[in-house]
Amino acid sequence: MATEIKGYHWYQFELDAIQEEGIFYLALNMSSACNYRCPYCFVGLDNLNQSRDEMNLAEKTRVMHEAKECGARVLSIPGRGEPLADPDFWEILNVAKKLGLWVVVYTNAWYLNEEKIAALKNLPISLYIKIDSFDPVVYEQLVGRQGVFKRVRRNLDLLVDRFNEPEQNDNRIITRLGVNSVVTVQSADSIEEIKRWCAERHIYYTCRSPVKVGEAAKTWDYLVQGQVERLREIGRRYAARNFTSGTEFGQCGIYRYGITVDNNGEVLVCPDAHHDFGRIGNVRDAALTELIKRRNTLFPLNSTPGYCFTKAHLNPEDQPKAVRREGSFVR
Repeated sequence: MATEIKGYHWYQFELDAIQEEGIFYLALNMSSACNYRCPYCFVGLDNLNQSRDEMNLAEKTRVMHEAKECGARVLSIPGRGEPLADPDFWEILNVAKKLGLWVVVYTNAWYLNEEKIAALKNLPISLYIKIDSFDPVVYEQLVGRQGVFKRVRRNLDLLVDRFNEPEQNDNRIITRLGVNSVVTVQSADSIEEIKRWCAERHIYYTCRSPVKVGEAAKTWDYLVQGQVERLREIGRRYAARNFTSGTEFGQCGIYRYGITVDNNGEVLVCPDAHHDFGRIGNVRDAALTELIKRRNTLFPLNSTPGYCFTKAHLNPEDQPKAVRREGSFVR
């Protein structure tokens, strides 16, 4: 029985029902502040500091309201930095609840504790936890911080026991907890164990090789060491789908059916696309409906090969084809 994470669990016909110039997902980046220093960070370590031009709470709230008017059903918080480090995080969740938006948050789980997990359980939210290895040495090597693994592992166990309550829906298990790994030379031997651990607990699992963007563009040789094909094959073997927001057809759901707003209001092609792909506009200067039209004009839907926009442009060799077959994907 397949496991899906709530918020990215939609059937294809539900996604395809969005109106022209509408969206299903709003990906909204929060603060650039982060307590980790991952060598594959898609933003780049030099950019992991809160900047003066970040949107305030009123601006974020306005974007959420506009997104809802455009048909959005899900608020995705990809984490330009660490979302739980943003002082507006909890208020954003309250606004999402009032608007009827389900929230998917990408987090390293370090800022969690028993009290916060209890509060999250009563909100419309799924959590995507970043775990590259259960080996403390490898984990801390890949997050660039010492002494953090024990706390994160405790929080992960608390989430399993007190937050996640998988439910059966048709022939699927719908979960509120996901784990995502980046497959590097350092983490490659850990992926099978993480996948098995997730499967035993009905936790949605995805993994993929690095994207050559942000910090990874500088550390590529360290992360890959000439083993691109091996790392890609591990990702294919153990990932539930190609991407965290993967659709039934293997596309990135946020790119195909949503819009990404950076924490300074700039509209991006997708959450990974901090590379210079050309300016679309800023929500401070234009209505979201107009920006969606611009995005669709500059980057027509289905005009990019493969499942990931950024990889198609920066890692063209890493573009496996995906076809639908009996509810799974063959690459």
